[in-house]
Formats: sequence, C-alpha cells, structure tokens
Amino acid sequence: MAKNTYELIDSGNFKKLEQVGPYKVIRPSPVAAWPPTQASLWKDADGEYYRSDKGGGNWKWRDNSSRPDPEDEFLIQISPLTVKIRFTPFGHLGIFPEQLENWDRIRNVSSQLAGQGEVLNLFAYSGLSTLSVLAGGMDACHLDSSKGMVEWARENAQVSGLADKKVRWIVEDVLKFLNREIRRNKKYSGFILDPPTFGRGASGEVFKIEKDLPEMMDLLMKLCDSKPEFVFLTCHSTGFSPIALRRILEGRIKTPGKYLTEELTIAESTGRTHPAGSNCVFYSNRLKL
Repeated sequence: MAKNTYELIDSGNFKKLEQVGPYKVIRPSPVAAWPPTQASLWKDADGEYYRSDKGGGNWKWRDNSSRPDPEDEFLIQISPLTVKIRFTPFGHLGIFPEQLENWDRIRNVSSQLAGQGEVLNLFAYSGLSTLSVLAGGMDACHLDSSKGMVEWARENAQVSGLADKKVRWIVEDVLKFLNREIRRNKKYSGFILDPPTFGRGASGEVFKIEKDLPEMMDLLMKLCDSKPEFVFLTCHSTGFSPIALRRILEGRIKTPGKYLTEELTIAESTGRTHPAGSNCVFYSNRLKL
C-alpha cells in the first residue's frame, strides 16, 4: 500500500482500519456493525484511538518505534492535493475521505466558473473543499468557528501551492457571519457546507442542526437571490438522509438545475464500501457534470 496517501483498508466490529501516510491505525466507526472482511489485516496496526465516555479520548500505540509525537505532523497526497495530517486528541486526522469524489466535483465546477464570483465554504474544517475551489480557479471564502482549524487550512493551502489564490479566511459563528454578509449585500456563486449535529461558534454560540439548518439555508438563498450555480450539502446527522437534503435544497432554489442525491461512501481496499453520511449536490443547468 502507498505510504504517502490515505486508504481505508477494512472495517467491522464498530471500527475502521486505515493507512494514513506511514501509519496503520484503527479508529471508531459507529456504523460498522459487521465483522471485518479480513481480520488478519488488523494484527499489525501501529495504533488505535479509544473514545472516552466522558468525551474526547486517547491514542494507544503498539510500541515506541511506532508512536508519533503528539505534536508531529506529516504530509500526504489526496485528490490531488497535499495536506497536513495530525493525530489529534479527538481522533481526527484533518481529512474526511468520504468527500473525495466531491472534491473532484468541486474542482470541476469551479474550473467552469473560473473568475465568475466567489464560493462560500461553511464549517470548512481543514480546507480541502476550499482548496478544490481554488485549484479550479474560483475565489473562496473559508469559514470555521475554530481558529486552529482555519490555521490548519491555511497551512494546507501553503503546502498545496495555493497560498497565492484569492481566499478569505474567517473565524466566526456561521449565522452571525451570514447575517452580516446579507446586510453588506454580498453575493456568492456557490456554497459548500457540511453542518455538524451540534457545534459551538467562535464566541460560544450554539448550533443545533435540527433547529438552525432551515434558517441557515434561508440566509444562504439571500446571498444568491435563490439562484446559486451550485450547492454541495453533506450531512452526518441521523435523520438527514440524501432525500431529505434534496428536499431542503429543492424547496429553496429557484433556478433550473440538476440534483445528485447519494450516500457518502469510502471505498475499502478489501473491495467493500463503507457508508459515511448523506450527500446532495445541486448544479445549475449551465454546468456540465
């Protein structure tokens, strides 16, 4: 297996086995209620992340030779970006590989609209969707409530050779930012968002998807006069199926277009497919898929 990229090797028993750069690691997978496809592949894992009942968790490593320093970071290649990986105390790595196909799609539509407006990426995490926009040739606004995550995204732009592209890096609560952009009469061409089930804003504001998603979508439509060129809406929250996401968009978008509705998945090297959330993409009719 390649040592400078990401692979999902196998999953089962509520865990997933991943190759992340030079490390083979095990992390929790709440949906993996099946036996592993190839149990022998799990025996030489370098480390495993264990969640705590009190929140957070910790990494346990096989031996000193395989244990990275908590502050260590390393680069991998993915889609075809260069990104920094860290084994964080919360079990995150800095990538959501179920978005791999969406990153390719974002780069594609951004190349068709290069120089035609700005894309807003909300809950933007470590920035791979933002980098895909920039690689395609559009300007971007990258927003996350975590200063550390925005800095991580900026670092990813640097190592991917995209630091000179036009992007606004914003640390703020989503709803507060959207209302301010509306007052400024700001307009965007496209939107990317993967809202959490629960989150906190930069100043402690609380976001709950079942309460705040409808308001947020209404605000986004004011930023494009309900006529976006594209919207990438993904979700990992129970009850928000691909069909539900499509209806959320269809009920608000007032321009002709096409909808792609599907599960988010990750291909396993064993040949299986790992479910990883819901996906709905809207494309205006002027875009070629």
